[in-house]
Amino acid sequence: MAEKISFNTDDGVKIVGDWQSAPTILGALALFHMMPETRMSWMPVQRSCAKFNLASLAIDMRGHGDSKETTDDTTIDYHTFTDEEHQSTYADVMAAVGWIKKRGIDKRRIVLGGASYGANLALQFLASDPLLPGAVLLSPSLDYHGIETEESMRDLTYNQSVFIAASQEDKNSFADSKRLFDLAPCQNKIFVPYKGAGHGTSMFAYDRELPEKIVAWAASLINE
Repeated sequence: MAEKISFNTDDGVKIVGDWQSAPTILGALALFHMMPETRMSWMPVQRSCAKFNLASLAIDMRGHGDSKETTDDTTIDYHTFTDEEHQSTYADVMAAVGWIKKRGIDKRRIVLGGASYGANLALQFLASDPLLPGAVLLSPSLDYHGIETEESMRDLTYNQSVFIAASQEDKNSFADSKRLFDLAPCQNKIFVPYKGAGHGTSMFAYDRELPEKIVAWAASLINE
């Protein structure tokens, strides 16, 4: 059963997440949801992790779910965010990875996972550190309220990896996903196209095997 945890970001937001451990922890996934979902949308992936000896942390991003307070007790809601406030959600990703590292897990064994704007943020963070092995990107876009991805994808290294999935009827995201895949300089890159599967973590309902495919791919990076 997942452990409910919390931590503060550098800019003073209280973040709540679910930490799913494993009997033997070889690495971990850090998972970031889409709008208007919460950390619960990643539950199918978290359930698959133990089979591969991976732990996982899924968080409620600022303004969502249980992450609606700052350290000075101000209430925040993503519905009212400015572009700058959307972009500041990057601090949630940074703090989540930092929390995992404090559990003694080296960043070389932490794979990121994001859906929609969470995918954009995951890609930006992956590009910030060449020692991070890779990221799963479900329905990413080129730009969400200034959370841009083209430059980040170009900045990845040959040794980093990306797993991108998108659905054809989700036209803008599908086109952006293909563009990002083509830009990726990675040796190990995968693009999974769907039709009629929906957006982001909604694809889990269409392809029941997708969560385990994601975890197996993440495990392959960690076990290299």
